[in-house]
Amino acid sequence: MNISFNQLRALHAVAQYESITKAAKSLDMTQPAVSMQLKNLQDQFDVPLTEMIGKKVHITEFGNELVEITDRIFEELGQIEQRMLELKGLLAGKIRISSVSTGKYIIPYLMAEFMKLHPHVEISLEVSNRYKVLAHLEENSTDLALVSISPEDMDLETLTLADNKWYLVASPEHAEKYQKLIEENNWQKIPFILREKGSGTRVMMEKFFENLDITIQSKMELATNEAVKQAVMAGLGATILSQYSIRKEIPQGRIKILEVEGLPLEADWKLVWLRQKKHSPAVLAFIRWISENHEEAFKRLLT
Repeated sequence: MNISFNQLRALHAVAQYESITKAAKSLDMTQPAVSMQLKNLQDQFDVPLTEMIGKKVHITEFGNELVEITDRIFEELGQIEQRMLELKGLLAGKIRISSVSTGKYIIPYLMAEFMKLHPHVEISLEVSNRYKVLAHLEENSTDLALVSISPEDMDLETLTLADNKWYLVASPEHAEKYQKLIEENNWQKIPFILREKGSGTRVMMEKFFENLDITIQSKMELATNEAVKQAVMAGLGATILSQYSIRKEIPQGRIKILEVEGLPLEADWKLVWLRQKKHSPAVLAFIRWISENHEEAFKRLLT
């Protein structure tokens, strides 16, 4: 048996258009050339691949089986071609990523090495709160999203990257006072700084205190994780922050962790995307690279 790719492409196009003329146009070939490819393919089988009904070319049951096999062959070939481009660093295209605000301390480290390997790939990064990130996913205006708390009502593919921990923190000047109030169960006397509604950190924080039946007093509400952190360091109150957003301030003595039973809160960093999303080669390459290299990237991040 000597089957060529051109023969399979001709069969595939005829199956799609039910017309040799339309198939020829889609393949940028002449009609006789497509007919010849079909004939050469048919000569290798004792069972008919096509049949004429009226003015349309129909694919037989056996022919459809061959078309399905052809689909798999072309998909595998596409992956091989994509992998070769990756290895040569010739991959091109645009990747759209949305990240929750805490993710801004992480995503650049995940992107950096990939962009060195593939300088022709352009990555667009938008940092926002969890509500907006998930909205971008749902409306298909982003390819990938970095989150810690996945929604339960969206059909997503998930790649787990690393654990994420949230700690109750305060400025060093107020840490001892707040710690004593915690031990005395006087939570109402501690001024809390909160993220805005829709933030994943806010969701985690409210759920924690609700489960313990603790009422806290909100001193202020801020729109970004960085603003909350700066307010804490300025001595305006306490809050719960991700370990990644305070990884430099803790050893520098600018923020102190408070001891609370049940903390730290834990959830995984995840890269998520819509299950039905048809990704470009660049996005697929990024997902593959992240899946193979995220552990090393997070090691560098935390050292």
